[in-house]
Amino acid sequence: MLAKRAVADLVEMVTGELRIGASFTIGEYVLPRVLAAFSKKYPQVKYSVTIGNTELIHERALEGSIDLGVVEGHIEDKQLIIEEFSQDEMVFIVSKQHPLAKSKYITREDLENETFIMREEGSGTRIALEEVLQEISLKPVNLITLGSTQAIKEAVEAGMGVAMLSKWALRKELKLGTLKIIRIKDLKKTRSFTVVRRKERFESKACYEFRKYIMNGGASEVLTLV
Repeated sequence: MLAKRAVADLVEMVTGELRIGASFTIGEYVLPRVLAAFSKKYPQVKYSVTIGNTELIHERALEGSIDLGVVEGHIEDKQLIIEEFSQDEMVFIVSKQHPLAKSKYITREDLENETFIMREEGSGTRIALEEVLQEISLKPVNLITLGSTQAIKEAVEAGMGVAMLSKWALRKELKLGTLKIIRIKDLKKTRSFTVVRRKERFESKACYEFRKYIMNGGASEVLTLV
Protein backbone atom coordinates (compact mmCIF):
# COMPACT_ATOMS: atom_id res chain seq x y z
CA MET A 1 0.00 0.00 0.00
CA LEU A 2 2.74 2.48 0.97
CA ALA A 3 4.74 1.51 -2.14
CA LYS A 4 1.78 2.25 -4.43
CA ARG A 5 1.23 5.63 -2.77
CA ALA A 6 4.92 6.53 -3.13
CA VAL A 7 4.97 5.62 -6.85
CA ALA A 8 1.89 7.75 -7.50
CA ASP A 9 3.58 10.68 -5.77
CA LEU A 10 6.65 10.34 -7.97
CA VAL A 11 4.60 10.88 -11.11
CA GLU A 12 2.78 13.85 -9.53
CA MET A 13 -0.62 12.16 -9.49
CA VAL A 14 -3.06 13.21 -6.77
CA THR A 15 -4.77 9.90 -6.17
CA GLY A 16 -5.17 7.12 -3.63
CA GLU A 17 -6.92 6.97 -0.27
CA LEU A 18 -6.79 9.81 2.23
CA ARG A 19 -7.48 8.77 5.82
CA ILE A 20 -8.88 11.68 7.79
CA GLY A 21 -9.83 11.91 11.44
CA ALA A 22 -12.27 14.65 12.43
CA SER A 23 -13.73 15.78 15.72
CA PHE A 24 -17.53 15.87 15.83
CA THR A 25 -18.21 19.53 15.04
CA ILE A 26 -15.84 19.56 12.08
CA GLY A 27 -16.68 16.05 10.92
CA GLU A 28 -20.44 16.61 10.90
CA TYR A 29 -20.76 20.27 9.88
CA VAL A 30 -17.56 21.41 8.13
CA LEU A 31 -15.73 18.49 6.55
CA PRO A 32 -18.48 17.22 4.19
CA ARG A 33 -18.57 20.51 2.27
CA VAL A 34 -14.79 20.81 2.28
CA LEU A 35 -14.45 17.30 0.84
CA ALA A 36 -17.09 18.01 -1.81
CA ALA A 37 -15.17 21.08 -2.98
CA PHE A 38 -11.78 19.35 -2.81
CA SER A 39 -13.14 16.38 -4.79
CA LYS A 40 -13.96 18.66 -7.70
CA LYS A 41 -10.26 19.51 -7.96
CA TYR A 42 -8.99 15.99 -7.29
CA PRO A 43 -11.69 13.47 -8.27
CA GLN A 44 -9.37 10.45 -8.08
CA VAL A 45 -8.81 10.79 -4.33
CA LYS A 46 -10.84 8.43 -2.14
CA TYR A 47 -11.63 9.13 1.50
CA SER A 48 -11.87 7.19 4.73
CA VAL A 49 -13.15 9.39 7.56
CA THR A 50 -13.09 8.62 11.28
CA ILE A 51 -15.27 10.88 13.45
CA GLY A 52 -14.83 11.07 17.21
CA ASN A 53 -14.12 13.57 19.95
CA THR A 54 -10.90 15.59 19.96
CA GLU A 55 -9.20 13.21 22.38
CA LEU A 56 -9.88 10.20 20.14
CA ILE A 57 -8.59 11.92 16.98
CA HIS A 58 -5.47 12.95 18.90
CA GLU A 59 -4.88 9.28 19.73
CA ARG A 60 -5.49 8.16 16.13
CA ALA A 61 -2.97 10.70 14.82
CA LEU A 62 -0.34 9.46 17.27
CA GLU A 63 -0.82 5.80 16.42
CA GLY A 64 -0.74 6.51 12.67
CA SER A 65 -4.13 5.06 11.76
CA ILE A 66 -5.06 8.36 10.06
CA ASP A 67 -3.01 10.55 7.71
CA LEU A 68 -4.15 13.72 9.43
CA GLY A 69 -6.75 14.99 11.85
CA VAL A 70 -8.90 18.11 11.81
CA VAL A 71 -10.04 19.04 15.30
CA GLU A 72 -11.45 21.82 17.43
CA GLY A 73 -9.95 22.88 20.70
CA HIS A 74 -6.47 22.90 22.15
CA ILE A 75 -3.93 20.12 21.66
CA GLU A 76 -0.32 20.11 22.82
CA ASP A 77 1.88 17.21 21.79
CA LYS A 78 5.55 17.29 20.76
CA GLN A 79 5.00 14.27 18.52
CA LEU A 80 2.50 16.15 16.35
CA ILE A 81 2.64 19.04 13.90
CA ILE A 82 -0.31 21.30 14.77
CA GLU A 83 -1.48 24.04 12.39
CA GLU A 84 -4.44 26.38 12.89
CA PHE A 85 -6.67 26.87 9.85
CA SER A 86 -9.72 28.70 11.23
CA GLN A 87 -11.36 30.25 14.27
CA ASP A 88 -14.60 29.01 15.77
CA GLU A 89 -17.03 30.93 17.98
CA MET A 90 -18.88 29.12 20.76
CA VAL A 91 -22.30 30.48 21.78
CA PHE A 92 -24.97 29.76 24.38
CA ILE A 93 -28.26 28.57 22.88
CA VAL A 94 -31.83 28.10 24.10
CA SER A 95 -35.10 27.09 22.48
CA LYS A 96 -37.21 29.78 20.83
CA GLN A 97 -39.79 29.40 23.64
CA HIS A 98 -37.25 29.88 26.44
CA PRO A 99 -37.79 32.97 28.66
CA LEU A 100 -34.25 34.18 27.84
CA ALA A 101 -34.66 33.81 24.07
CA LYS A 102 -35.67 37.45 23.52
CA SER A 103 -33.01 38.97 25.77
CA LYS A 104 -30.34 41.04 24.03
CA TYR A 105 -27.91 40.16 26.81
CA ILE A 106 -28.10 37.85 29.81
CA THR A 107 -26.20 37.79 33.09
CA ARG A 108 -24.43 35.09 35.02
CA GLU A 109 -27.35 35.13 37.46
CA ASP A 110 -29.78 34.30 34.63
CA LEU A 111 -27.97 30.98 34.17
CA GLU A 112 -27.65 29.94 37.81
CA ASN A 113 -30.72 27.70 37.90
CA GLU A 114 -30.58 26.47 34.31
CA THR A 115 -29.93 22.87 33.29
CA PHE A 116 -26.78 22.67 31.18
CA ILE A 117 -26.62 20.12 28.38
CA MET A 118 -23.05 19.20 27.48
CA ARG A 119 -20.88 16.73 25.62
CA GLU A 120 -18.91 13.85 27.13
CA GLU A 121 -15.43 13.99 28.69
CA GLY A 122 -12.71 14.37 26.05
CA SER A 123 -14.86 16.58 23.82
CA GLY A 124 -13.45 19.94 22.72
CA THR A 125 -16.96 21.39 22.95
CA ARG A 126 -17.25 20.33 26.59
CA ILE A 127 -13.83 21.78 27.40
CA ALA A 128 -14.88 25.13 25.89
CA LEU A 129 -18.03 25.22 28.03
CA GLU A 130 -16.13 24.30 31.18
CA GLU A 131 -13.65 27.12 30.51
CA VAL A 132 -16.47 29.65 30.17
CA LEU A 133 -18.24 28.43 33.31
CA GLN A 134 -14.99 28.77 35.21
CA GLU A 135 -14.45 32.26 33.79
CA ILE A 136 -17.85 33.45 35.03
CA SER A 137 -17.55 31.48 38.30
CA LEU A 138 -20.66 29.42 37.67
CA LYS A 139 -21.12 25.83 38.82
CA PRO A 140 -24.30 24.39 37.24
CA VAL A 141 -26.75 22.71 39.58
CA ASN A 142 -28.17 20.40 36.91
CA LEU A 143 -26.18 18.71 34.15
CA ILE A 144 -27.16 16.45 31.25
CA THR A 145 -24.42 14.72 29.23
CA LEU A 146 -25.11 13.69 25.63
CA GLY A 147 -22.76 12.08 23.14
CA SER A 148 -23.35 14.17 20.02
CA THR A 149 -23.94 17.74 18.91
CA GLN A 150 -27.16 16.76 17.15
CA ALA A 151 -28.55 15.19 20.32
CA ILE A 152 -27.75 18.36 22.25
CA LYS A 153 -29.53 20.53 19.68
CA GLU A 154 -32.61 18.32 19.82
CA ALA A 155 -32.63 18.46 23.63
CA VAL A 156 -32.34 22.25 23.67
CA GLU A 157 -35.10 22.59 21.06
CA ALA A 158 -37.29 20.42 23.30
CA GLY A 159 -36.76 22.86 26.17
CA MET A 160 -34.57 20.63 28.32
CA GLY A 161 -31.99 23.32 29.05
CA VAL A 162 -29.15 25.55 27.87
CA ALA A 163 -26.10 24.50 25.85
CA MET A 164 -22.96 25.97 24.34
CA LEU A 165 -22.15 24.91 20.78
CA SER A 166 -20.16 26.03 17.76
CA LYS A 167 -21.84 28.53 15.43
CA TRP A 168 -20.72 26.29 12.56
CA ALA A 169 -23.08 23.61 13.90
CA LEU A 170 -26.09 25.91 14.24
CA ARG A 171 -26.53 27.31 10.73
CA LYS A 172 -29.79 25.52 9.89
CA GLU A 173 -31.45 25.93 13.29
CA LEU A 174 -30.66 29.65 13.49
CA LYS A 175 -31.97 30.16 9.96
CA LEU A 176 -35.18 28.30 10.83
CA GLY A 177 -35.48 30.09 14.17
CA THR A 178 -35.79 26.90 16.23
CA LEU A 179 -32.79 27.85 18.38
CA LYS A 180 -31.76 31.26 19.69
CA ILE A 181 -28.33 32.57 20.66
CA ILE A 182 -28.08 34.27 24.06
CA ARG A 183 -25.03 36.33 25.00
CA ILE A 184 -23.36 37.56 28.15
CA LYS A 185 -22.16 41.12 27.56
CA ASP A 186 -18.40 41.44 26.95
CA LEU A 187 -17.96 37.66 26.86
CA LYS A 188 -16.90 36.02 23.61
CA LYS A 189 -15.55 32.48 23.46
CA THR A 190 -13.46 31.42 20.48
CA ARG A 191 -11.33 28.38 19.83
CA SER A 192 -9.06 27.14 17.07
CA PHE A 193 -9.74 24.63 14.33
CA THR A 194 -6.46 22.82 13.66
CA VAL A 195 -4.87 20.25 11.38
CA VAL A 196 -2.79 17.69 13.27
CA ARG A 197 -0.38 15.09 11.88
CA ARG A 198 2.45 13.01 13.22
CA LYS A 199 5.98 14.31 12.80
CA GLU A 200 8.36 12.42 10.51
CA ARG A 201 5.47 10.54 8.91
CA PHE A 202 5.40 10.03 5.15
CA GLU A 203 2.95 12.51 3.63
CA SER A 204 1.30 11.41 0.40
CA LYS A 205 0.58 13.86 -2.40
CA ALA A 206 -3.15 13.61 -1.61
CA CYS A 207 -2.53 14.41 2.05
CA TYR A 208 -0.25 17.32 1.18
CA GLU A 209 -2.73 18.84 -1.29
CA PHE A 210 -5.65 18.45 1.12
CA ARG A 211 -3.71 20.02 3.98
CA LYS A 212 -2.59 22.87 1.73
CA TYR A 213 -6.19 23.37 0.56
CA ILE A 214 -7.46 23.71 4.14
CA MET A 215 -4.59 25.91 5.29
CA ASN A 216 -5.09 28.26 2.33
CA GLY A 217 -8.73 28.92 3.22
CA GLY A 218 -10.57 25.98 1.69
CA ALA A 219 -12.93 25.69 4.65
CA SER A 220 -13.73 29.41 4.62
CA GLU A 221 -14.44 29.34 0.89
CA VAL A 222 -17.20 26.75 1.08
CA LEU A 223 -18.82 27.70 4.38
CA THR A 224 -20.35 31.00 5.40
CA LEU A 225 -20.37 31.67 9.12
CA VAL A 226 -23.72 32.67 10.58
